[in-house]
Amino acid sequence: MLQERKENETLRRGAVDGCAYSTVDKNGVEYFYGVATSNGEGNARAQTFDAFRRLDAALSEANFAGRVVKLNVFLREIGDKELVRAVMRKVWGAENVPATTFIPQKACDGRLALILEATAIRSNGSNDAVKLTRRGEHATLVEYADVELGFFGGFGPGAEPVGAYERSFDAFCRMRRAVESNGFLTPQIFRTWIYQGDIVLEEGETQRYKELNRARSDFFYGIRFLERYLPKNVPLGAIYPASTGIGGDDVDVAISCQAIKTERPDAVVVPLENPNQTPAFDYAEFYSPKSPKFSRAAAVCFNGRCAVYVSGTASIVDQRTVHLGDPGAQAEQTLDNIAALIAGTNLAKHGIAGFDADLSDLAVARVYVKRPEYFDAIRAVCEKRLGSVPTIYTFADVCRDDLLVEIEGIVACNPTK
Repeated sequence: MLQERKENETLRRGAVDGCAYSTVDKNGVEYFYGVATSNGEGNARAQTFDAFRRLDAALSEANFAGRVVKLNVFLREIGDKELVRAVMRKVWGAENVPATTFIPQKACDGRLALILEATAIRSNGSNDAVKLTRRGEHATLVEYADVELGFFGGFGPGAEPVGAYERSFDAFCRMRRAVESNGFLTPQIFRTWIYQGDIVLEEGETQRYKELNRARSDFFYGIRFLERYLPKNVPLGAIYPASTGIGGDDVDVAISCQAIKTERPDAVVVPLENPNQTPAFDYAEFYSPKSPKFSRAAAVCFNGRCAVYVSGTASIVDQRTVHLGDPGAQAEQTLDNIAALIAGTNLAKHGIAGFDADLSDLAVARVYVKRPEYFDAIRAVCEKRLGSVPTIYTFADVCRDDLLVEIEGIVACNPTK
C-alpha cells in the first residue's frame, strides 16, 4: 500500500484516454514518461494508429508535443515493427523519429497488439533551453544546463555471428559504435536494457542467459564506468551500469542504453546496491559462471534533483529466490526490494544526501510476468501498492526458472531539504 507521506513536489500525474503519464520537474527541465495503448479493437494497423493518437493527445495536454527522445514499442508480433515504423514516420515525420527499441513481448491484456512507452523532455521556461538532436532510430541526443544525455536504442547483432555469446557480444559492440560515434564514451553509460529470446533455454552444455552474462562480462572487461561522477569518500563496490536482462518472444537479442556527459561539479552518477540483496556481480558460480555485471540501480543527481533508474528486480533475498511458486508473494517481495533500494537511508549510504523516495515516487514502471496464470495475482499486488503509477504489464521469461515476476522503473526522488 502507498505510504502516507508528503506529496512529491517534483512529480505530477496525468491521463488521457488510453495514455497514463507522469511529468517530473528537474529544475527548469521537465520529463514526460507515458504509457499508451489502443482500445484493443481492430487489426495491428488500426491499433497502431490509435495508440499513437492517444500518445500524441497526452503529449499535447502536457505540452511535450514534438519532444519525444525515446520510444519503446512492446509488440505482440515482432513482425509488426515495419508497420509501426511506417506509422511513426507518417505521424511524426521521418526527421522526428526518436531512439526506438522494438521489444518482442506480448501485453498481458491479450487484446493489445502493442504498447508504446515514451520519454520526452522540454524546458519549462525558467532555465536553459533543451536542445534535441535526432540521429535516426538508434540515437537521440539531448543538451541542457551543461549536461548532455544520449538515448540509444534498438541494437541487435549482424547476420554473421552464431550462438548466444557471439550474437550478444556483437550487439554490445554495435551499441558501443553508436555511442562513440555520437560523442559519448562507453564508460559514460549508466543504464542498459537487454532483451534475449529463449533466455532460460539450454545452449549446448550451458544456458542462453549464462552465455549473455559471459558476453557482457567480456565486453565490460577493463571499462571503468562513471569514474568522473562517483561521490567522493564513499566506499563502493564494483561499478557497473544499472540493467534489465529479460526474455523476449523473438529468438535474438536487442539492447538499448542511456549515457551522460557533463563537467558540472554537482553532477553525481552512482550505482546503487540493495541492502536486502547480494550484488549481482558477486553471485555464486551456481547462478552463472560469469556473474551478471550490473548494479541494482543508478542514481543521477544534479541541479538539485535526483532520479533513480531501477534495474530489473525480482523476488531475491541475498542471492536466493524466495516465495517459490507464489506469484503474489513474489510481487510483494520484489516491491519491498525496490522500496529498500530507493529509500533515503540507502541513498545516503551511497553518498546521496538530501533525497528520499518510496514506491509512490515511481514515474513509470514495467512489470514482466512469467506466465499468464500468474498475471491476476501479480496485478492485484501492483495495483494496490503502485496506485496511479503508469505501469506496463507484459509477458516475459525471467532469468531463473523459479522467478515468476520482474519489475523495473524510474523514480523521481523527493528533496528533503
